[in-house]
Amino acid sequence: MIDKLLKIEHYNNNLSFTLSMVASLLFGIAFGLFVGDYAAKLQILGDIYIGLLQMTVLPYIVFSLIANIGRLSYLEARLLTRQGLLVLLALWLIGGLSVWAMSLTLPNIEQGSFFSSLLVANVPKIDFLQLFIPANPFQSLAENAVPAVVLFSMLFGAACIGYKDHKSILDNFSHVAKILLRVNSFVVILTPIGVFGIAASAAGTLSLGEFERIQAYVFMLIGSVLLVTLVVMPLLIASCTPFSYRQIARESRNVLLTVFIVGSVFVVIPLLIKMISRLFHSHVTTEHEQARIPDLVLPLAYPFPDMGKILSLVFIVFAAWFYDKPLEFLDYPVMLTIGLFLSFGKLITALPFLLNLYHIPEDVFNLFMTVGVICGRTADVAGAMHLMTFTILTTALMTGLFKIKWSVLIRNGLISLLLFFCVGLGIRIVLEQPTFNENQSPQILHMRLLNDRVPYTVSSLSQPNPITLKPGQHLIDRIRKTGIIRIGINEDSLPFSFYNVYGQMVGFDIELMLHLAEDLQVGIQFIPYENEYLLQQLDDDHFDIAVSGITPNLSLLAASRMLYSTSYLDVHLALVVPDHKRNKFSDRESILKLKNAQAFVRKESNFATRAHQLFPNLKVTELDSEAEFFNTKEFHDQIILTTAEGGSAWTLLYPDYVVVNPFANRQGAPLVIAVSDEDLILEHFLSTWIKIKQTDGTIDTLFAHWIQGETTKAREPRWSILNNVLGK
Repeated sequence: MIDKLLKIEHYNNNLSFTLSMVASLLFGIAFGLFVGDYAAKLQILGDIYIGLLQMTVLPYIVFSLIANIGRLSYLEARLLTRQGLLVLLALWLIGGLSVWAMSLTLPNIEQGSFFSSLLVANVPKIDFLQLFIPANPFQSLAENAVPAVVLFSMLFGAACIGYKDHKSILDNFSHVAKILLRVNSFVVILTPIGVFGIAASAAGTLSLGEFERIQAYVFMLIGSVLLVTLVVMPLLIASCTPFSYRQIARESRNVLLTVFIVGSVFVVIPLLIKMISRLFHSHVTTEHEQARIPDLVLPLAYPFPDMGKILSLVFIVFAAWFYDKPLEFLDYPVMLTIGLFLSFGKLITALPFLLNLYHIPEDVFNLFMTVGVICGRTADVAGAMHLMTFTILTTALMTGLFKIKWSVLIRNGLISLLLFFCVGLGIRIVLEQPTFNENQSPQILHMRLLNDRVPYTVSSLSQPNPITLKPGQHLIDRIRKTGIIRIGINEDSLPFSFYNVYGQMVGFDIELMLHLAEDLQVGIQFIPYENEYLLQQLDDDHFDIAVSGITPNLSLLAASRMLYSTSYLDVHLALVVPDHKRNKFSDRESILKLKNAQAFVRKESNFATRAHQLFPNLKVTELDSEAEFFNTKEFHDQIILTTAEGGSAWTLLYPDYVVVNPFANRQGAPLVIAVSDEDLILEHFLSTWIKIKQTDGTIDTLFAHWIQGETTKAREPRWSILNNVLGK
């Protein structure tokens, strides 16, 4: 009677805790929507909570694995290795295939992105040796190399099997593991506060479009869990054991419902053992020497990764899609293998590790925590069914009741595939609705100048300066005397000079020239030019200097036909290719194998001559500008050699293109200001002025704004009840 009362009290406590977390989540979302961007400061509560939860994970893995494995007898170890490992591998394979199948539900949402340093960085390859081999276990612990820590712990535990004096050390390890669980339970008390901070920060800072897209992860996880839990695993049991699907469903429903409400697989282990034993008692008598196998097998399987943790890896698939870095087909075996080892710990450690491994911004982890209350309990349901399936199949193998009914297995397999297809198709249809893939004007076209203190005009025609230079007069003298500096620009050179949706000439170079005019205390008149006629217009005095992403032309420089300032920005050579061709141009070796391929490059640029040297097998055609390439239908499926910085901006307007960097070593060029070959004084002045702007932070600010798009996000406050409804 007392035991029943204690169980009821434990159940009520867990239910109360669940309700408090749900309340914290809802209150956090409501508070974030009310105050908007102000809620961002509450993220510190979530960061503290996550950090405290993570601190016990690796130590617990070490001590619990050693204690659990070390206590096995040789017979138990052999049985678990032979039959149990086979069943585990089969279940893990089902989980991995389910993750891959759910990835097919994600629609191809074409969206470009601002320049990121990852485009030009030499991304280090995964060091599997260091990740999996614990050459220095302490280093593995310090570097959070969970697979290596797991392998060390398993080998240590296996070495304890049969060792005559192992009892004392295993008892101590078991006690440490239990104490670590107690430490974790102290931290769990803070869960409502942590959930509130994370939910409020996410609701207050994320856009409506981002909230809509997080639904993709929720749909994927719930869909995969329901299919695997209610269809695949019960049908697998029915195909290999005497038990029917109806028996499995009837016996498991109460346990699965309890897991979802309580939010813990551990607390239902006694219920699972009792339920499985009841199933087997109809086929195995209590006198059978292996009748107690469920009592032995299920607790041994608990420390190993379960189906719920594996299916939760769809979050990595979602996060890669969310940031327009979708995983390739061959990435899945690697990601799932590493994720499997990481799943020996908690997802709160595994997911950030994988996000970092695949260079996905860890900010998206806050989305995982925001929906964790629902998704975590959903995954726990799959975890409970995993333990049940593992125990039934392993027990059947060890008692001689395991027999594959091939016709039934094939039929059930086809049913599972059909249901996966139907559910996946349904999710895909929902995600392809306009609310998920809404066409909006690209963000870059809404950008405005940060410096609006300098008056400027943009001429529609290019004509020689009406005030000619007097004999012996320098350009800078005329500029100061007239109070106007005439600057040549290319009107279609994103992100350096272009028209925004408000009809204003804006861009990195435009803003930089405004700072130049402000320092000279003059106004600006921008004069349009075409790259082909830049030299001629400079010689004919159409403008004093020229900008718009100009890279030095070495032939003109060598012939003393044009002067260039020092570099105000170093850019990186890259290719802009159709998204479906990204793999063909991912490295230079693959490009050199192509035949009859065509590439385009901006005329008179530094890259025009280098293109023939870098890719002698490509047919290179020079165009007046990148705009001509993107606006010409005949070039739609071709590639263009340009800068990673500029190419990223064009992908925002044409999201079916992507920037790729096929160069193993640094390839780039400086951006410079072009000056007539007759005025060394102005060229020296500009070079000195650029050095000043580089050291006073001006160019860094412009780079963050126009190239990386960082400051644009802060200029558009998040909708909130406080600001938009109450008008506070």
